[in-house]
Amino acid sequence: MAENTQGQSKGKSIACMACGIASIVLCEAYGLGLIPAIISLILGSQCKKEGVQNTFTKVGKITGIIGLILNIVVGAIMILLVVIGVGAGLAESAGY
Repeated sequence: MAENTQGQSKGKSIACMACGIASIVLCEAYGLGLIPAIISLILGSQCKKEGVQNTFTKVGKITGIIGLILNIVVGAIMILLVVIGVGAGLAESAGY
């Protein structure tokens, strides 16, 4: 029974790493990378509770954090660009 639990924990740690990497790759996809970043952090905390601290879990948590930060920054930049674009369009239509 313990072997099955260890296999599940190893699978969670690999999924944690895969989601973390996917969050970085998808950071340019209009916030789509937020989902795997959050999943990566959740899986990383579950692995920590189960006592699994292997390289996959550590890499998954680090890439999940990086992916979360990148997605927030890219999202803020996109919102800022839209606001600037709308403002420029309104100024042009007003004759400024």
